[in-house]
Amino acid sequence: MDNPKNDMQDAKEQILTEVESYAKAEYAVVRYRAIDKISRVVGSFLLTICLILVAFAVLSFCAVAAVFVLAQYVPAWAACLIIGAIYLMLIPVLIACSKVLFVNPIIRMLSGLKNSDDLRYETARAEGMAAVQRERMNGHLLFAKAVVNHCSNMIQMAWKAIRSIFSKKAGR
Repeated sequence: MDNPKNDMQDAKEQILTEVESYAKAEYAVVRYRAIDKISRVVGSFLLTICLILVAFAVLSFCAVAAVFVLAQYVPAWAACLIIGAIYLMLIPVLIACSKVLFVNPIIRMLSGLKNSDDLRYETARAEGMAAVQRERMNGHLLFAKAVVNHCSNMIQMAWKAIRSIFSKKAGR
């Protein structure tokens, strides 16, 4: 006949084995998800670098072509300065549009959100949750201050009562 103690021990070992295999499976899932996200980020980063290099090459050849065209009407040095000034004027435009052109797409890609409305919603939700936490903390602080003030008042009243009792006894 089986001993109940042995049955309990076997059940305990079986549960521990299942918990261990579950933990290993969860670890593998987390690891694969992390690898997937990292590979997407690295792939996007490399693609972005390649696109920037290609765009730089295209803009360079377009600038050279524009200089050759302008050089037919003005001196070559003036044509180079004109094209350089045009590119120089593009810098503030790119800076002004950087959030729309660069920052928002990167944030959407990294966060997995599809459009800026989702991003605004998630940001507002996170800010709302933070505000609620701040209000809770402020409520706790106000409550703690009220408790401290109440205790302080109680101690002062007790001290006055004790002083009045001893002053009456001393005055007799």
